Amino acid sequence: MPIIPKYVKEELFNCHEYYNLKERCLFCDIVNEEMEKFKRIISETEHHIALAPYASRFPFEVWILPKKHQACFTCVEDKELRSLGTLVHKVLDALCRTLSYPPFNYVIHTRPFRLSARHAETTLDYDYHWHIEIIPRLTKIAGFEWGTGFYINPTPPEDAAKVLREAIP
Repeated sequence: MPIIPKYVKEELFNCHEYYNLKERCLFCDIVNEEMEKFKRIISETEHHIALAPYASRFPFEVWILPKKHQACFTCVEDKELRSLGTLVHKVLDALCRTLSYPPFNYVIHTRPFRLSARHAETTLDYDYHWHIEIIPRLTKIAGFEWGTGFYINPTPPEDAAKVLREAIP
């Protein structure tokens, strides 16, 4: 697309603000904290981690992130892609078997690959971290969500992570 969508701009802005405040990547902090506490971890490989994000918007929402800082998905090395494929397969298999094959949305968040000259000098390579969101479509977005931008998730992420962890052989 020739533009950066509003939601993506907000995510990029928030990551930049966090980096300015803490001098480190927001998503790296999320990965480190989740690995330390292990309550929302679903599975992991050498290079990637799958987790049910804190304050998930949707039941059984899963994020897959690289363990090391990487801003762009296209910079992933071949050995890391194999690791990622293994993890995505495990997570999707667990979601399908546990939730009776629901429809999904998948979103890859990566740094914009082409910025205008005005934005050429940015800190995106330091403050942004690519990730995949997998969203099973188990509930409907209704009036409250549309009117407020807040989501009602009836399944705590800790419970979803436990169910999915137990479904992975």
